[in-house]
Amino acid sequence: MEASGAPEQAVAAETRLKGNVIGPLGLAALAIGITSPAMGLYVGWGTMQAMAGPITPLIFLAAMVLTLPTAISYAALNRSAPSAGAASTWLWKAVSRTAGYQAGLLMATYFVMAVVCCPLMFAMFFSDFLQFIHAPVTGLLSLCLGVTVSTVAIALSCLRGAEASIKTTVRLMLIETAVVLALSATILLSKSVSFSPLNPHQATNGFSGFWSAMILGMASFAGFDIVSTAAEEASAPAKHVPRAILIAVIGMGAFWAANSWVFTLALPPDQVLEYQKEGLPAVMKVAQTYWGWGSLMIFLTAFTAISAVFVSAVQGASRILFALSRHGLLPSVFAHLVGTRRVPRNAILGVLGCALFLDFSTLYLVGNGVESFYWWASCVVFFSTVTFMGVNLANGFYFYRYARTEFSVFRNALLPLTGFVLNGYLLYASFFSALWSLDVRRGKSIVVVCVAVLLVEVVVVLCRRLLSPQVFAHGEPLGAE
Repeated sequence: MEASGAPEQAVAAETRLKGNVIGPLGLAALAIGITSPAMGLYVGWGTMQAMAGPITPLIFLAAMVLTLPTAISYAALNRSAPSAGAASTWLWKAVSRTAGYQAGLLMATYFVMAVVCCPLMFAMFFSDFLQFIHAPVTGLLSLCLGVTVSTVAIALSCLRGAEASIKTTVRLMLIETAVVLALSATILLSKSVSFSPLNPHQATNGFSGFWSAMILGMASFAGFDIVSTAAEEASAPAKHVPRAILIAVIGMGAFWAANSWVFTLALPPDQVLEYQKEGLPAVMKVAQTYWGWGSLMIFLTAFTAISAVFVSAVQGASRILFALSRHGLLPSVFAHLVGTRRVPRNAILGVLGCALFLDFSTLYLVGNGVESFYWWASCVVFFSTVTFMGVNLANGFYFYRYARTEFSVFRNALLPLTGFVLNGYLLYASFFSALWSLDVRRGKSIVVVCVAVLLVEVVVVLCRRLLSPQVFAHGEPLGAE
């Protein structure tokens, strides 16, 4: 283990993000906003059912159980050492500087990939909306137009600063939640209640189908930790960040399980499968069946929900890029702040520019919105899972080395060990078993690209460690508040 005795260097005030601008409600909105009450259902429900059968409530609950030990590790570390550097900071300090740098690259990768997913989600509903109103723009052109429209709108929002972005997220989140609950209520009033979606025997594609669907289940939770990156801009982060994390994971798990149970009652499984094959979100078929022209509300709330996710994802991705760049671990161009609100403009534009390029490239190669989204969502789960394993590791090391009086065998040893093992098994079962058994386009390419990117990042870290040791001489990136 590397020594961590190098003198800590305070971050100059002029290079810090503006503090005390995100309150407890804003933190909760940030955590819930990126997971999104509506989008876990709008995008995930139909695809998960097509993969595993009508058992989506069980998939959401299983994903919550897998996520919860890691969420508790995040909560414990944020309570003791809140930091916008999150996993990078904790591993840098508690394990080694090399491990911290590696964690920073993993975080940056998965947050940027989460941003890549957002315009694709918007584009699917945008394309479906254009079909609904019989617009002359169709196919790949409509998807690319949707990607562009959403990205430009979010850029304008995020460049106004964190406070404005969070207010937008809160408003959008309340709207989408109300519409989801209204649609579920309509279905329940029209259908006989059945608990068959809670029966594991309803699974139609066995072990492989379940774990393929679990990727989307975990993707729904991926990003809850983004609230950690807001520590520098939050009020009382040690108090409010842990609460926001646990509220988001438990609350969203229960919300998705309950509403996906209702959605599963709405249509026969073969209709859901048929709509998914067309590359369209099956929730639109549900809304058109029960609301007719009122299904326009689903289009509108899909746009607002995706915008809330998009804002939160850009917020987190740009902050981790800023954190690592300010520390000299990424190009310094991303460490520049602009205006009285201290907005990391270059980091925001860099993230959005990367997302545009990758979205257009994927749509051109795949030609299908649903498959393009699933491809990138799977990559998000891969890198978030590896990051989560690191955080569970940091939990034990940090409290044993730096907060021994607070160390608990259950909370800081057994629980993070459970989270580490569960995430490791998820990687094996979902990627190296389920996805690897599929064809190159829908499975093997995801595994190969994820492993290749991970190996490149490991090589980069080792080369920087050998060739630029000076960047490891400082304290941890965005050190604990």
